[in-house]
Amino acid sequence: MTEDYEKLVKRNGRKVKWSEFVGSTTFIESKNLARHVGCERLYLKFEGGNPTGTQKDRIALAIMDSAKQKNAKAVTAATCGNFGAALAWAARVFDIPSHIFIPEGYHVPKDRMKRIKETGAELHFAPGQYEDLVELSSKTAKEEGWFDANPGVDGVREISIEAYADVSQEIYRDIRRPPHFVFVPVGNGTTIAGIHLGFKRLFQAGKIQFLPRMVATSTRRGNPIVKSFKMNSRIIQDLRRDEIKETKFNEPLTNWHAYDGQEALDSIYESKGFADYASEVKMVEFSKLLRQEEGLYVLPAAASTLAVMHALADDKVTMKGTFVAVLTGRDFE
Repeated sequence: MTEDYEKLVKRNGRKVKWSEFVGSTTFIESKNLARHVGCERLYLKFEGGNPTGTQKDRIALAIMDSAKQKNAKAVTAATCGNFGAALAWAARVFDIPSHIFIPEGYHVPKDRMKRIKETGAELHFAPGQYEDLVELSSKTAKEEGWFDANPGVDGVREISIEAYADVSQEIYRDIRRPPHFVFVPVGNGTTIAGIHLGFKRLFQAGKIQFLPRMVATSTRRGNPIVKSFKMNSRIIQDLRRDEIKETKFNEPLTNWHAYDGQEALDSIYESKGFADYASEVKMVEFSKLLRQEEGLYVLPAAASTLAVMHALADDKVTMKGTFVAVLTGRDFE
């Protein structure tokens, strides 16, 4: 195993689990931003404190743990940046070669690309959209006998949703009660599905008396989860390819096919939640406000939670109660 792995399993002379190095991220009450968005009580769950700066580290280590147990000779996945950085880092931790597939026309942030390269991952660039690279990566995995870590793959889906369920446990641990609303940015939908699962388990165990309403936030430039909800559809609907408009701000959120979109949509309906879009102008605005008011450097896409919260305050949400905004990624720029 690598030196990185040895550092993970030893601390102060004792052995520890790799899972101790992800999660337990910053959770604070923000009275300053509560006034900006117009809610009674606002908490921020900042996932940027994870090793590579996003919530993706939670699932990357869990996936690599499974790959290690199966004696995988290599691991692969497609990425727009964040998952690639997390998976490449976790693969190095477990001493397994990684192959990261990236759409050649995407605006992968420099810091994410630098992190991927530093792990020694092999990069594969190809034309097409993210979904095309997922298909290519999965096809290559079958041909080469690699572990397929792409979203939506049987086994990977369950591991990922399970890993994100820990977010709910951490929120409950810190406030000892369920919030009324949990706002979560959605791309493929895995994060919101996992957080909802975690709260369902707390409810079933009798630790909380009601389920928080799950709120999916995303970009106007293309997300099937939000569009499906707005169409009053209980079944996830793919978008047309030409509905997708990627920018350097929205790429963590935009796709025409959400790989865990049905699970995400189910979590919204089951919790009596809702979904809505955030404008890029507002995402950038709230990203800056988070930096100014709380010292949190948050990706604009992650700040879609607060942008939607602010936009809905007047007419769609009774802003009494406890609100949690999950801030899924750190801005390194």
